[in-house]
Amino acid sequence: MISEVPGISAPAAPAAPAAASSPPPVSPVAPTQASPLAPPAPRADAPAPAEDLDETRAAASVVPPVAVLVWDNGTRVAVYGRTLFGRNPAREDDATAVAVRDETLSLSKTHFEMSGDASGAWVVDRHSTNGVVLVRDGGRIALVAGERTAVRTGDRLEFGDRSATIEGVA
Repeated sequence: MISEVPGISAPAAPAAPAAASSPPPVSPVAPTQASPLAPPAPRADAPAPAEDLDETRAAASVVPPVAVLVWDNGTRVAVYGRTLFGRNPAREDDATAVAVRDETLSLSKTHFEMSGDASGAWVVDRHSTNGVVLVRDGGRIALVAGERTAVRTGDRLEFGDRSATIEGVA
């Protein structure tokens, strides 16, 4: 606090020393009940709220997979369209490439292709060195390279040192 300004005010009398006293006691404050906050006011440029959200929501479209493969190591892969499998599959337009771990190099770079349509799922041996064998109901069928072969739930594909079971077909 400024007690004097030279040339403007007279010197102030010294303040009396403050009496030594203890600080005033702190009284407990009764807790107050918090009132719920009101929602914020809508902005002037905000669109009006919908009357019934259930009628205005668009349902999410879920595309089911063409097939689900369960690999010999337990890995699951869903096939949603034309998919190329191999050690290092070549990229092709409108196809998904899935690299398959193959420490023994028994798979070709692009070993087989899988896809499907309204009639079901199918697999094609892509002219691989070690071929693709379809195991169905205990029988073994060597696939003809370049030709589509229909697959169904429960079939097992063997290729090189790897295999995959078809768990589901749309």
